[in-house]
Amino acid sequence: MPDEASGARGKTPTSRKRSDGLRTIERVLKAADEEMAEFGFVKFNLDRVMEKSGVARSSVYHHFGGRDGVIAALETTNTMRSLERGMSDFESILDGITSGDEAFQLIELGLRAFGSSENKHRRQRRISSLSAAHNSPAIRQVLAAEQRAGSEVLTRVLEKAQSKGLCDPVGPMFGLAYVIQSMLVGRVLADISDDETLDRQWEDAAIAALRGMLRPNP
Repeated sequence: MPDEASGARGKTPTSRKRSDGLRTIERVLKAADEEMAEFGFVKFNLDRVMEKSGVARSSVYHHFGGRDGVIAALETTNTMRSLERGMSDFESILDGITSGDEAFQLIELGLRAFGSSENKHRRQRRISSLSAAHNSPAIRQVLAAEQRAGSEVLTRVLEKAQSKGLCDPVGPMFGLAYVIQSMLVGRVLADISDDETLDRQWEDAAIAALRGMLRPNP
């Protein structure tokens, strides 16, 4: 059986570099989270983040592109974790729901609440982070991992709702989870118009599309 050292020796230079990059990003994001909690967005200082994380300026700029990239990546990961917690809470609520229509009413309320100015800001930040990820394989891996974790929770919620007879979703569950989240992120196309009428039309169309995909039972 190969020992740990031989396993480490067996890693390719590319895989070692990717692993090191992920650890670096995690350290920066942890320090950035502490910085944001203490000082907020306006006073967020990248120099303090670099000092806390022990990561060199050249490495931070290589992975994130600067202050805005760090903040965008931080907000994206925090948003995904918040959505994951929200899905877990909704999963618990399902225990007391007896009809698909009742469950879908909660989904509709949540979707309309998702149009708040705070959520618009989060969507814009997430788009910026996804754009920045194209230039950094390491950031892309971190965001993909967060996205997958959130999708797994949503898939579990869909499967539970189906097993309770609340709905009869179409298509593969995991793929459906990604489609639903893609719709929510894609709402940024309506956001940038700054048109309240279009925003309401998006909500109505999204709700109709979700009803067709989830097929809630009475």
